[in-house]
Amino acid sequence: MKKFLAIILGAMFIMSFAASAFAIHAEIPAETSAIVAKGATQITLGGELRFRGWYQKNITSAFAPASTTSQAWYDTRVRLSVDANVAPGVQGYLQLESGDSATSDVNNWGNFNQKTPGFNILQSWILYKGTGLLGFGSGLKVGHMPLALGEKQFFDHTRFGDDAIVFFMDPTKEMHIGLLTVKFAGDGNSHKAIPLAGVPASGLSGSAADNTNDTDGYVALITYKLDGKNTIGANYTYVNNSDAELTLQNLGLHANGNISGFGYKAEGDIQFGEFGSSKFKGLALLVAANYMIDPANIRASFAYGSGNDGGSDIKAFIPFVSEVQNYTLIYEYRVATTCGAKATGLCNTTYFNVGADFTPVKDVKASIDGYILRASKAAGSKEAGWEVDGKVAYNVAKNLTYQVDAGYFKAGDFYGTANKGVSILRHMMTLSF
Repeated sequence: MKKFLAIILGAMFIMSFAASAFAIHAEIPAETSAIVAKGATQITLGGELRFRGWYQKNITSAFAPASTTSQAWYDTRVRLSVDANVAPGVQGYLQLESGDSATSDVNNWGNFNQKTPGFNILQSWILYKGTGLLGFGSGLKVGHMPLALGEKQFFDHTRFGDDAIVFFMDPTKEMHIGLLTVKFAGDGNSHKAIPLAGVPASGLSGSAADNTNDTDGYVALITYKLDGKNTIGANYTYVNNSDAELTLQNLGLHANGNISGFGYKAEGDIQFGEFGSSKFKGLALLVAANYMIDPANIRASFAYGSGNDGGSDIKAFIPFVSEVQNYTLIYEYRVATTCGAKATGLCNTTYFNVGADFTPVKDVKASIDGYILRASKAAGSKEAGWEVDGKVAYNVAKNLTYQVDAGYFKAGDFYGTANKGVSILRHMMTLSF
């Protein structure tokens, strides 16, 4: 009777979600089994609960590193997912994420006896893959999904994702080929697309009824596994908005792997195309290496993204990245960069980084990183400053983690004489299921 009741309640729970929209991808424990099975169909529920506390000092409302009083707050993120494998090679994925709005994945604490805001769709896609169409592995994925290219230097939309159609094929077990069409803007809303002079602060917008003002992306990519540890790849992206006279193109080459115990990753990007009468001429480079010296993993990296020099052409590297911690905890994530805004990736930024990862005891992982940050181009000083970040994560129990992050950013002369050192302390508890 108890088993029968559990099945009925589980089915009711899933059907209640079927009337809603879904979003976000949380890791599901490998041993999780389907809660509903009918023939070849397998449906799995998953989710995540995350609670964070923040403290920061000397970040203004304009995200400048200047003198302010300290701020402290808590936020909550909730994720729920349904993974439906309905037949061999046929999968549907639905995921919901809580958030104050469509551009936020958190609910800040302080609702005074009220419910927190609702859910937004983070992911909703259909995937078909098999060997029947071409005689070797191939597939089609359609819907709203997280996307990234290479080492995520030029393109990383894994936070909220994009609407896309992805066709892929694997002619051999070493080679993977993909073709994508991505709708960046076309629903009448404005989007933080690219930080360009002449583009509205909210980004490019489009209308569903007029495709000439849409911002569309077209991508071709290939990766090849040299062996079990080393992979190389190339990708080409064409971004078009006809009404804005925008044709941004990016060619990227990347590699990652391990040779004789030395881990590495690298990416180089070159941009071309036109925006009105201006030409794109951005460049970016990332080189990173690591080596295990028990009990520490020693890391070092160098990254360069070009900046504008005051001419008519756009020589700044223009990345498409999410507003997450792309490298540092403070610079770029919480403070406006030398490109003039938050979350601008490597735009007009050069950094040198050294770091290390430790496992001092079982269930505890720690890391520390140091950065020297510079503007690639500047009318005055290029010294953006330096930063030290640290992290400790403790596996309290199965799928339950407590983590503490801390960072200090000493702003350089690029930010003017009013710059101050910025401090951030963040702790969080996360339960995945």
